[in-house]
Amino acid sequence: MNRLDMEELIKKKYKRHEYNVSPQECENNLLVFTYDIPHFGACGIFPPLHIANQIFSSGGNMGGMSPGATWKPFKISKEEYDKLIELVKRTPISDIQPHARYAWLPYKFDPEFDHIQDHKQWMFAACEKHRDGWHKEFEKLEKQE
Repeated sequence: MNRLDMEELIKKKYKRHEYNVSPQECENNLLVFTYDIPHFGACGIFPPLHIANQIFSSGGNMGGMSPGATWKPFKISKEEYDKLIELVKRTPISDIQPHARYAWLPYKFDPEFDHIQDHKQWMFAACEKHRDGWHKEFEKLEKQE
């Protein structure tokens, strides 16, 4: 991982939430942060800027009986998004795994759904196409362990 590039990304303070456990205070760069938010990607697909900003501006949630993450709501610029995408594409997942809960597989990109404006509709559409492939990749991971 290129340290200079990583240092240029904004850092986010947030809390990790797990069921029946006190929240854990965290601070990570934006790349790691995206892998620490439950369901940030839809079946492994990285969201386009307008969907990412809907997620970021929500402030997250505590997850209830599921894991969650909360943070002060924010948005990122097109330039910050482009830098983030560049790092998502070239940073080995093994460099992210020690720092984030959901860094099992690297994100993929599919611009077919970028025109969808609503986060949930985008997520459902992306998962409709990519769910089976995503599950097959998880099965390969399990066999390697």
